[in-house]
Amino acid sequence: MLAIIIVVILIVVGVGIYILTRPAGTTNNGTPVKIFDGNPTCSQVTPPNCGFTPSTLNVKMGVNNTVTWTNNGGQAHTVTSNQTANGSLPSFNSNGMNANAQYTFTFSQAGTYHYYCSYHLWMQAVVIVSA
Repeated sequence: MLAIIIVVILIVVGVGIYILTRPAGTTNNGTPVKIFDGNPTCSQVTPPNCGFTPSTLNVKMGVNNTVTWTNNGGQAHTVTSNQTANGSLPSFNSNGMNANAQYTFTFSQAGTYHYYCSYHLWMQAVVIVSA
């Protein structure tokens, strides 16, 4: 019995050490969306030099319904839900995100969520959440 207790303690300590010392890049904060721009400019041109990728993201409740946006560009951007298009679906807003900043949102209701950058209104994308 004492041997089992010692093994359990060693496992718990080992897991704790791993969590405290693992490299920062190994954390999974959710389904990734990248924000890009044509640093130093973000303008409405064809093809676009700024936006969200992917521009349409499909996720499933309980599987990958947490999404993390990362600003890979050099300018500030936002991830702002379009309440006019989304109706009664839950809203979200990252506020200003500087370069390398992240914003995470967990979708709690199935539906089609339209969002945009409030600084660059032509930057628009969609998250489709299925049940």
